Amino acid sequence: MTSNPTSSNHPVDKGWAWVILAGSSLIFMIYVGTLKTSGLFFVAFQDYYKSEAFTTSIIPGILQIVYSIASLPILTVGLDHLSARQMIIIGGFLGSIAYFIGFFAERIEILIFTHGVLYGIGCATIHGPAAYLIGLYFNRRRELANSVLVASSGFGGLVVPPLYRFLLDVYGLRGTMLIFSGIIFNVVALAGLLLKPLSLFHHPSNSNEKSKPEFSNVEIPDTHGYLPVPTGKKRSISLSEKPTPGNGILSSFEKDKTWGSLPHRLDIKAHHSSRLSESFRSLGSTDAVHSFSQSQLNESQAQKDVQHKIIDISLLKKPLLQMYLFVYLFGSIGSSYGHIYISPFARDHGMTTTEVSILVSVTNMCDFIGRGLCGVIANQRIVKNSTIVAISQLVTGATLALCSFYGSFWSFIVLAVMFGLFAGAIFSMTPSIVVDFVGIENFRTAFGIIILGQGITMGTGAPLLGYLRDVSLSYIPSFYFMGACLILSGLTLLMEPCVRKRQDKMENVTRPSEEVALST
Repeated sequence: MTSNPTSSNHPVDKGWAWVILAGSSLIFMIYVGTLKTSGLFFVAFQDYYKSEAFTTSIIPGILQIVYSIASLPILTVGLDHLSARQMIIIGGFLGSIAYFIGFFAERIEILIFTHGVLYGIGCATIHGPAAYLIGLYFNRRRELANSVLVASSGFGGLVVPPLYRFLLDVYGLRGTMLIFSGIIFNVVALAGLLLKPLSLFHHPSNSNEKSKPEFSNVEIPDTHGYLPVPTGKKRSISLSEKPTPGNGILSSFEKDKTWGSLPHRLDIKAHHSSRLSESFRSLGSTDAVHSFSQSQLNESQAQKDVQHKIIDISLLKKPLLQMYLFVYLFGSIGSSYGHIYISPFARDHGMTTTEVSILVSVTNMCDFIGRGLCGVIANQRIVKNSTIVAISQLVTGATLALCSFYGSFWSFIVLAVMFGLFAGAIFSMTPSIVVDFVGIENFRTAFGIIILGQGITMGTGAPLLGYLRDVSLSYIPSFYFMGACLILSGLTLLMEPCVRKRQDKMENVTRPSEEVALST
């Protein structure tokens, strides 16, 4: 094995990696915490600008569309030319500018641009690159790092809404937006000071030889095997299944002294927790130039052809992905927008601003607890991940569909608790479900398709919910619609065993012809 032209003291699972995690967690706490105040901002916008629910609902709708559309090119083209730290700094600037311009807004249409377009791009340039950066600095403890990241988001949802309520009471809407502009600008400082790029850990070595990846028994994989997607890190992986013609499995990777080797064997049918860990790595695998070694850039044409196949839209032919795309698109409408519309719904029932703020805090606290419980239950391997999501969707849908029975403050507390505990399961479990349905080698494409689809449905869903409120003069039809989407989503996901059998039959039919083609 040839030596690398550069040596690295890149800290993995130690040293500066924990500083990276701390900085990313603070950034997530600020940004996600601000997003968790959407319900309070919704009510404040209506009161200040005297706007209709339809017009106000365009803001979160545009934000979702912009975020979904921008995420994919940022994770691919953006990180091809800029480091993760630079992308996060840009996101901090955009978010801060969005709220700063909002301070001068005299019409709500201006907020559609600032809080919809600018803030949506800001979210996209922060969330993906930050998760990618965690994937670079953590390996064995990646599950712990991702758990801390999720926990920081939940903590932001607990802390930021009460702060916003206090600022709104003291300084009003415009003053609060100006202060929030300064708070969000701290993302720039945190990213600039703490999120070191990998290039700072690279040092020239004594060898001038080019490093080339060494493989043994390399076969061109088909869609049924595990494909090594470049992640910016070199690892040693030993697959327990021996390669056979057409199974698409690489038999071994040579150990690299710089990065070390994975201490355990990765089976092709690994547990869901292992798949979830791999999924975060795959999501962070954006083919960025700064994260590739020279040998990976000079990979063989055969490997490039295989990687090109990963982004083939033909992945949509998989029945399991078709089913889950339908489930996620409809389920995410109620699971996301319930957080926003609980506040104006309670306000319509005579709740005070303090009571509405309490509802938001209770919802966010229960959301934090619920997502943690999902991880604990999934880790026990007693219930399938898809079943956990299906049950949570049905419970959340029933909770929203019973909206006509909510009237008193304590009944709204029940709504906040039930919604918070169950609504977030679909978001926390989706990465592992996608890997289970389509395989780690197809994760990036499948997840990108889901994100784009989510932008369309949620972008149109928010104005529709606002329109139903304006027409009926009540949020009850809007909650009926969200509840129906969630129940339909949950019932569809319960059909997973039947859909899986269909997909297995399709793969069994196509596999012999693919093996013949590979053997020739």
